[in-house]
Amino acid sequence: MSTTLASSDFGAFMRAVHGVDPFPWQQRLVDEIAATGWWPEVCDLPTGAGKTATVDAAVFLQAVRHDAPRRIVFVVDRRVVVSQAAVRARRLAAALRAARDPVVAAVAESLRARTRTPAGRAPDPLTVAELRGGIVRDETWAMRPDAPAVLLSTVDQVGSRLLFRGYGISRGMRPVHAGLLARDCLVLLDEVHLARPFADTVAALRRRYLGIDPDDPRWQMVELSATPGATGTRRVFRLGDDDLDPTTGGVLARRLSASKPVVLEEVVSRKDPADRRERVARTAADRARRLLRDGARTVGVIVNRVDTARQVHALLDDVPSVLVTGRMRPLERDQLLGGLGERLRTGRERRDDEALVVVSTQALEAGADIDLDALVTECASLDSLRQRFGRVDRDGWLSAAGSPPTSVVLIAKPDLDGGDPVYGDAMAETWRWLGREERDFGPLRLQLPTGGDLDVLVAPHPIAPLLLPSHLDRWCQTSTTPDADPDVAPWLHGLGREAPADVNVVWRADVTADLLSAGDAVAAALLTACPPTNSEAMPIPLAAVRRWLLEPAEGTRSEPVPVADVEAGVEVDGVGGKRTRPVLRWAGDASTVITDAGQLRPGDTIVVPVTYGGVSAGSWDPTSTNPVVDLGHEAQVVSRRRPVLRLLPALLPGLPDPPRPADVEAAGESHRDAVAAWLDEADAIGVDGVLGELVRRLAADTRRRVTRVATGPGEEDAMYVVTSRQPITEDVDSEPETSSFTGTAVGLLQHLGDVETWAANLAGACGLPDTVVADVALAGRLHDLGKADPRFQRMLNEGLSPSDGRLLAKSAVPAADRVARELARRASGYPRGERHELLSVALVRNATALRDQATDWDLVLHLVASHHGWARPFVPAASDDQPVDVVVEMGDLTLRSSSDHGLARVDAGIASRFWRLVRRYGWYELAWLEAILRLADHRASAAEQEVTDA
Repeated sequence: MSTTLASSDFGAFMRAVHGVDPFPWQQRLVDEIAATGWWPEVCDLPTGAGKTATVDAAVFLQAVRHDAPRRIVFVVDRRVVVSQAAVRARRLAAALRAARDPVVAAVAESLRARTRTPAGRAPDPLTVAELRGGIVRDETWAMRPDAPAVLLSTVDQVGSRLLFRGYGISRGMRPVHAGLLARDCLVLLDEVHLARPFADTVAALRRRYLGIDPDDPRWQMVELSATPGATGTRRVFRLGDDDLDPTTGGVLARRLSASKPVVLEEVVSRKDPADRRERVARTAADRARRLLRDGARTVGVIVNRVDTARQVHALLDDVPSVLVTGRMRPLERDQLLGGLGERLRTGRERRDDEALVVVSTQALEAGADIDLDALVTECASLDSLRQRFGRVDRDGWLSAAGSPPTSVVLIAKPDLDGGDPVYGDAMAETWRWLGREERDFGPLRLQLPTGGDLDVLVAPHPIAPLLLPSHLDRWCQTSTTPDADPDVAPWLHGLGREAPADVNVVWRADVTADLLSAGDAVAAALLTACPPTNSEAMPIPLAAVRRWLLEPAEGTRSEPVPVADVEAGVEVDGVGGKRTRPVLRWAGDASTVITDAGQLRPGDTIVVPVTYGGVSAGSWDPTSTNPVVDLGHEAQVVSRRRPVLRLLPALLPGLPDPPRPADVEAAGESHRDAVAAWLDEADAIGVDGVLGELVRRLAADTRRRVTRVATGPGEEDAMYVVTSRQPITEDVDSEPETSSFTGTAVGLLQHLGDVETWAANLAGACGLPDTVVADVALAGRLHDLGKADPRFQRMLNEGLSPSDGRLLAKSAVPAADRVARELARRASGYPRGERHELLSVALVRNATALRDQATDWDLVLHLVASHHGWARPFVPAASDDQPVDVVVEMGDLTLRSSSDHGLARVDAGIASRFWRLVRRYGWYELAWLEAILRLADHRASAAEQEVTDA
């Protein structure tokens, strides 16, 4: 039964989900937005005020107001904070799914009502996703354009996607991500002082280029910060007197009144950077031990470089300590923070705390929900120091008890000269302003200077370039990228900053020097069988990866590039050396072996042998040569994909050696039978953990698929990969090269009807005009007609003509079996690189009966042509030496075309139609319409697989 919600229900909602009452400001914010629909442009809130609860407020407000934005995009340039905020958001999503409380149930019902599902189970009320780049096919956050969602990420990931250049996103999916982020979004930009150029760029997009009515509240940006800077005439939300009053503010009032005493200490060192970092590390470790001896139980050490943090952690081998940086693999970082969650949680009972030192970088500086007794920190700009001390006595209990420990701020004497790569002169100026007497960093106790005196103490904020229509004209061209393609980094981080974007590094035990020497196709086939996932990828600055991969000349050693944990904090200098260790640049079927690190680009994902080293204590360490743990199996389970098991002895501890393909073939045995016998034997052993779960699932799956993959250039270099046909959760591959290979055969006419229905439902739910809804649905009915090419049909049917004459849209061959796909293509005679969507356009372009059903026939044809990401503005040409005639019957309508249609030519009209539609609809509205049709295609494909599997 439907329940009407009001802003006054927010308190009950927060109590049911998080077990706490909202702070006064949180309730007041919800009341104001519920009444007007508009968020403030700036939320000026001190550290510890609970800014992350704005996500809860935004979700709740979706249930109260029908015009509230569907997608809540929480952006902060600290990866650990992103992960912690994601934990909170997932707790919220789980509470909404369970819906045990009546208010939570009412919110869940209202959120579900915003989506339209043609058939099947009701959708989850809320989707939560962390946006990370570099892994092709990982687009689960973009499953539906109409579903309420919380997205959490960094400036690089959100900003590059919004500007059609998504770092690590496949070329074909870039317009989908741009369209989704440019419509129906609330952007919550946390710690805006870290991201001023990005904030200015987004503001310019909203004013001039998104094509959204200024009075439409369905796209808004809110700046959240304890140090927002000048606010001008913008709408600003601040704390009220009730937040500061102990009788009404409660916990918040105690937090804000806390005392956090600090002493300052200079560290004598040479100017040599390595000596400077080593002496700071030794002093920091010593001061942390002293604080433990003086009674503090949980001490933080925050320094400005990852390698300094590693040194501190190594020096603290005599006391319990952990190392937390943003340069960790998410799976390991989440496991570490998950195990420490209760130990560091704000509001815990401190009396039972054992001694612990948490060593970190800027990763824990802003927004992280941890509560330390005391802190040893390297000096930084004033705004950064205030953020760091926001992690100390976060709940105010130590101060309230009259016993706050005295923390320490350190600076190496050479740093007093200024010019720090991250903080500029602000670090030295902050040190001089602090003076030598004891200071207090309590939120209301540190009296800040004003105006220009304050400006010199905060980290420099570069200016974003002026954003012009010509820039968007270039960026919206995603196929192919124009030669004059401006780097988006200055619009995200400002002029004068080195491009800060990362490369994602994945370590695999089955990727060896032999495999990489065998060539692109062999390496790609192995990785396709068990694709890399985000949770095993470590984000490392591009310059640092390039230096790490160098093979220095005999007798020399390349110095690693110092790495900070801020998006624009990489110290970049020239990269010497000639040779580069080979890596695989992962891009699905388009993966390539790279032997020149200069070819790497921001957002790339590279897969390297575990023998390359590069990790110690879970964090990036380019000096380490110890083999790295392969997380591939565990990552597959965590990402909820199909269970995959690579039968490589090094990855199967505690289990018998798996069968070798060469031995099985020599004995004349069946591959399936040999693997089945091994799985039964392994299952009987009953190993624990992820490995045991994978073995149990695959042993019980009678429809499992066994793939023989090469591991090197030799005939005997091979292993088995076992894949379940039943996913742990749905995972639809959107890449044009493989999206027709789902492992489940589906008829073409059924698929066209399914996509038409989904497109109409999604477009309608997103509030498009009826005429546009009808055009998008018509494009869905026509989009895959080009698959009627008899050669394409043979390819989908493993190289054979379908025996029953039924036209197929999807093949029973899975995408993971790259070898089987290529064999089917060769046997079918289908030209490599041929685009079936162009044949779809050729079949319908002159059909008057279909044209008469459209309001904008240009739009319909473009949506058909672009439904795999091409036609923006060009499409690839393929060589079709033996063209065929294609005939399709659609009810009373007979459609005909030759496969030699010529639509790939530059002058064939595809490109000119694209530019007409860009001028007619705008850069982002056109991308939005494309996204709706393409996601309808994905949803229909997922539903078809579910029905068949059931």
